[in-house]
Amino acid sequence: THLTEVCRRHADEILTRDATKHLVDELKATSPAVVDGLIPAPMSVAEVQGILQILLREQVSIRQLGLILETLGDHASRSKDPILLTEYVRHRLARQICTKYRNAECELYVVALDPTLEDRIRAGFEHTERGLFIRLSPQVVEQTCRNITQQIEKLSTSGHTPIVLVSPQIRAAVKRLTENHLPNLVVLSFNEVTRDTKIVTLGIVSDKA
Repeated sequence: THLTEVCRRHADEILTRDATKHLVDELKATSPAVVDGLIPAPMSVAEVQGILQILLREQVSIRQLGLILETLGDHASRSKDPILLTEYVRHRLARQICTKYRNAECELYVVALDPTLEDRIRAGFEHTERGLFIRLSPQVVEQTCRNITQQIEKLSTSGHTPIVLVSPQIRAAVKRLTENHLPNLVVLSFNEVTRDTKIVTLGIVSDKA
């Protein structure tokens, strides 16, 4: 069990270029149009590997590889940004992601961010072709993580997964901002919540110290 957990947590490091090619070749045997429409153009195996690693880093299963590659094929001709492409894929995998965290009554327990804090984060990061960069000061980052920690305790004490629900535009930035302080925090966007899911908000994270 421990070995399985270690493999799950480090799946992104385990997914090599050869392993990615093997997965793609297996998919090509059953869905040739999906693969041929994406590889080697507009994306290479290396670029697909990068997207899959980002998904795995956040514990998103890549078993629906056909759907993932199909989504990449829909958007890769317009953008090569791995962060943006990953968000498109996560949106397409909304039911898979949502089902993982909601209960049998289709309830998803979360904490949310105050609109003022969302605006502050939105203004505090830069997304360029070179990647995503947090421009907030270390003090602001630490305070934000402390405020999130206070609220997600309400989830933990109730036996729920620590989830923060944010707007799609800042989901990747919030994950980047919290990954060192709160590595186990699940950051979901409203795009990843299906219509049949009931959101239960147990706390609101403010930008106050």
